[in-house]
Amino acid sequence: MILKAPVYDQDQIVGLIGFFMDITNTSKQINRLENEAARDDLTSLKNRHNFARDFNYLTGKPILAMMLDVDHFKKFNDNFGHRYGDEVLKKISQALLKIYGIGHCYRYGGDEFLVLRDFTDTDTVAEKDRQFRKELEHTRVLDLYRNINVSAGYTYGIANNSDEIKSMIRLADHNLYQVKKNCRKDICGSPFQPNFFEYE
Repeated sequence: MILKAPVYDQDQIVGLIGFFMDITNTSKQINRLENEAARDDLTSLKNRHNFARDFNYLTGKPILAMMLDVDHFKKFNDNFGHRYGDEVLKKISQALLKIYGIGHCYRYGGDEFLVLRDFTDTDTVAEKDRQFRKELEHTRVLDLYRNINVSAGYTYGIANNSDEIKSMIRLADHNLYQVKKNCRKDICGSPFQPNFFEYE
């Protein structure tokens, strides 16, 4: 960084004084701290702090918004302890990263996860979901092997601004709730309708 200031003599600029400061390490440290703040401590997935910066590249093109949560997660904590529950969340995060990629996965809160990514077609959504669930079959969590079951809801379409992306997340969450209300261990999706909640 270079700082400069004029030198005056009787209201006339007669010279320039300045100094140079190397802030490379400071900038790197700030970037590292920003990245750490945007990641979930337990799972290393992105957290909600990433939304604002990610929304910019998600608008104006077909995207998928998918909400997932763990079926009967409370039982993991109640039966085996919170450490076990944390390990379950880590296993789900690892499976999400493997199937959907590091740039698309968020820990939304608690045992809820969010995937935001480019959308191609519903067949691809179904295939990715099948692969993801396969990763969670007969999974070793600490010293126990378990099938980890999840419910998922999604929507797809074009969001023209960040508010519409938030509406997509709400609709994906609504579809997730429908799955949990019916049978769990399933996925449900629908095209994005910007005014969906106005007519409920």
